[in-house]
Amino acid sequence: MTLKIVKTLLSIFLVFMYYLGFWSAKSSVKITLFFIMILFIYEVGIETGKKMNKN
Repeated sequence: MTLKIVKTLLSIFLVFMYYLGFWSAKSSVKITLFFIMILFIYEVGIETGKKMNKN
């Protein structure tokens, strides 16, 4: 679970760093990073939901 949270936070950080203008990329890389960020957020949400249902 901790690894999933870390990779989610890193992907969010990368996307925001791009939007703040600290680095540039091709449009295909931008789209890929955005969808990876969404996937990681979804994955952490699923795991959190499973944890909450067990309690």
